[in-house]
Amino acid sequence: MHIGLCSPHWPPAEGANGIVSYVAAVHDHFVAQGHLVSLISQRTMYSSDGSETSLSLPERRPDLLSRVTKGIGRRLRPSPGALPEVGQKVAQEIALAHRLKPFDILEMEESFGWSTIVSRALVIPVVTRLHGPHCLKPLGIRSRAQRREDRTRCEAEARAIRSAALLTAPTKAILDDTCAKSGRDLARPAAVIANPIAIRPSSPRWRLSECERDHILMIGRFDYWKGADTLLLAFERLLRTRPAARLTLVGPDLGIEVRPGQTMKFDAFVREHLSPETRERIDFKGLLRPDEIVPLRLKANLIVVASRWESFSYVLLEGMVVGCPLITTDWPGSEDVILHGETGIRTPVGDPDAMAGNVESLLRNPDRAAALGAAGNRRCSRTFSVEVVGNRLLDCYHSALNLAA
Repeated sequence: MHIGLCSPHWPPAEGANGIVSYVAAVHDHFVAQGHLVSLISQRTMYSSDGSETSLSLPERRPDLLSRVTKGIGRRLRPSPGALPEVGQKVAQEIALAHRLKPFDILEMEESFGWSTIVSRALVIPVVTRLHGPHCLKPLGIRSRAQRREDRTRCEAEARAIRSAALLTAPTKAILDDTCAKSGRDLARPAAVIANPIAIRPSSPRWRLSECERDHILMIGRFDYWKGADTLLLAFERLLRTRPAARLTLVGPDLGIEVRPGQTMKFDAFVREHLSPETRERIDFKGLLRPDEIVPLRLKANLIVVASRWESFSYVLLEGMVVGCPLITTDWPGSEDVILHGETGIRTPVGDPDAMAGNVESLLRNPDRAAALGAAGNRRCSRTFSVEVVGNRLLDCYHSALNLAA
């Protein structure tokens, strides 16, 4: 089978986000299973046979390409989507890739509704993967113009979701909520397929005897969605009972919106909301390479995901792989990842007091924390390994191809 995949960046080191991590994991598994895989990103097609092909469209196209793209353009106009000019260019690039090396099936994300535009340009099944439908995200402070853009994007994504040949989602909550808000019939082809992760025998393991007690780690952007502000306020409360606690934050500083178009960066936030004593116990490292984050996972007493919303957190999966104790906010679908009290702890979204209490409880009971981390590691191997998830996804592809035949 020749499988087409789309990614916002490639190679994976070019940009770290959940979509790239997902695509990288399934890409490698499909290749290992003997399939030909072509990945389309940034106007380039990367094939698993080692070739790279530019998909840049020249201003003056050769006659053949002109006829191809003109025909595609006529089919794109009925479903413009959000950012339609960009979507049409993406569709033209994918159509060119398909003409050069025909796909059997293509998978891409739902963002901006572009999968509808692409499906009109191809005659093969296009699988729409729900990585984070805009309609589900809790939006921060928005201007009137931004709210209009949000509505346009949500409408375009809803059209793509309704028309998708096959819809996959990482959690049941995302699938159900997205179908309800977009108007997609739940009887149409759809599947809940977790985000996968590669687990290597040589992966290092977290050990209670080697971690730094009272050391808390958060990995994620400093912005509204990732909820670092909740953790920072919780950490100040925690210091009242555990003054030796330390907090390390890793991720880019995008800032938290305080009014439309204006953000408060990390330094300004801690100066305004935290005491000088609390600030001394916080180490904000900014953006790090993946290999620089690995030793931090092993040293931390526990990892906290403070997000207001997630589709399926790779920070949790990466913590499970090493067996580190985990706490996550209770975003919709988090129950599919963390079994509360069995493989980690779930705490209410946006509640610093509850978060501080849960963190303090695990720090006070290190043996329980270690048991949760070990259970999370076992569940990750059984449920989220790329071998398990990748094979389920291949089964879905075959089903979609049979329906299209």
